[in-house]
Amino acid sequence: MKKVFLGTMFVCATMMLSSCYVQEVNVGMAEYDQAIQVAKVKNHQFIYGLAEKKTDKAENYVQDTKHFRMKTMQTFWDGFLAGITCGIYTPSTTYYYKPAK
Repeated sequence: MKKVFLGTMFVCATMMLSSCYVQEVNVGMAEYDQAIQVAKVKNHQFIYGLAEKKTDKAENYVQDTKHFRMKTMQTFWDGFLAGITCGIYTPSTTYYYKPAK
């Protein structure tokens, strides 16, 4: 019984310490350029991200600029919600940045 408990605790600790999903796209900007955050958008996805509620365009958040950065990540709370719903609802968060001038 003690081995099962320790094994379960090890698996839980490993999952909690693993990194979250992060994807960063730079359009017309270098990776090291300074940027300021202009928007934060919640993405509603279902069935482990296979189906989305709607898809937004970046132009809606970074008006009249051709240089921007888009960073999509699954935060701890997004992963927590996905775990509670067993992957049926899998949210993520997208941050939009403009170059700092």
